[in-house]
Amino acid sequence: MKILSNLIKHSFLGPIIFLFAYLIIPIFITQFFNLTNLSNKIFYIIVVILFILISEIIFIFTYRVINNKYYNKQSKIPFKKIIVSPHPNLPFILKKNSPPMVEKTKLNFRLSEKNYFAPALSTNNLGYINGPDGGRDVLIPKPKGLFRVNCLGESNTQYYLSDENGTYSWPLELEKILKKKKLNLEVNNCGTGSYTSSDLLVRFLLQVADTSPDVLVIYQGYTDIRTYLTKGFESDYSHSRKNLGEEYYKYYFGSLLPYVPLNFINYIQNKWFPQNHRYSLIESISQGEIDVNIIDVQKGLLAYERNIQNIITICKARNIEVVLCTYCYYLHEKVKDSKIHKTYENIVNEENNIMKKLSENNKIKLVDACKLIPKNNKNFVDVAHFSPEGMKLLANIISEKIKLD
Repeated sequence: MKILSNLIKHSFLGPIIFLFAYLIIPIFITQFFNLTNLSNKIFYIIVVILFILISEIIFIFTYRVINNKYYNKQSKIPFKKIIVSPHPNLPFILKKNSPPMVEKTKLNFRLSEKNYFAPALSTNNLGYINGPDGGRDVLIPKPKGLFRVNCLGESNTQYYLSDENGTYSWPLELEKILKKKKLNLEVNNCGTGSYTSSDLLVRFLLQVADTSPDVLVIYQGYTDIRTYLTKGFESDYSHSRKNLGEEYYKYYFGSLLPYVPLNFINYIQNKWFPQNHRYSLIESISQGEIDVNIIDVQKGLLAYERNIQNIITICKARNIEVVLCTYCYYLHEKVKDSKIHKTYENIVNEENNIMKKLSENNKIKLVDACKLIPKNNKNFVDVAHFSPEGMKLLANIISEKIKLD
């Protein structure tokens, strides 16, 4: 599967391979039998169909063996509804004041049999998904008397879940708890999935700091690890990251292609010209390959520490209280023997040690979420993302660190 992925991930090469395999080779096979004109055409069509069916069967079987799960076809999103866009100072940003990308969609998690959904959410004036419907603005300047808590992090902070009882994110749950103590208060979700600590630093300096939060909660880890495990490490992450603008044209062309309900065609089509950024965004902003055999990640951890420290330093200069959190990584039964997952867990533990060190050195509050949240299927839906129960537990232990005076 990796060889196939490498062959077809380049948009100029993939279509050539596809055309040769499914159009040119059947012509040679048909000519070999030297049938009549009409028979040739019929036989050619039959050969093409057989090639497609055989490819579908081989793909389904191979993908299942390699990934220990069946391939889920990626749905198509019209280009105008894609809510990510390039940004001159960041790999990407969510479009501001964007309506919901898609309707509520069912999510499948390895650790939960519950019916969870990704709710239809808007974005706000800053390009974040914030508040119950996603579109709640963060007013600048901050209204007089308002106590503002901003939550900074990657997908674990940004993402929302919904079920039959409601919609959840840990910033939403934190706001519910704190509002019981102080009405004139808001908790803002400033998380962005796939952001590294360097992205958070840039976004904080250029935008989030201008919102004048009273408290900044940082729950960040995991996403930097890809940069540590990519060869040729550079402290600005330029060795493993690129701008979405380099790949954005592919989303436009992908939106023009028809949706084909065959697994292998859906797979290679989304390698050439992605039709849904939810599944292809990380690949679109990444370069280089993850090498799980890289042992020395100290340069990466030093860059991670520097990035978080710089956020803390700016906050101290602006009288913004900082609450740091350690990161939860759940090495559950289904992945406990996986080398890459064990590697990630070890590195997350190193990042957590850095968070503890930064808390001590800067004399700021620490929420040791990794220690306080039990690692079980009740609190997590995968190795890193929380269930609604986990979100509520995280929000509760964070709330205990926030003084509202």
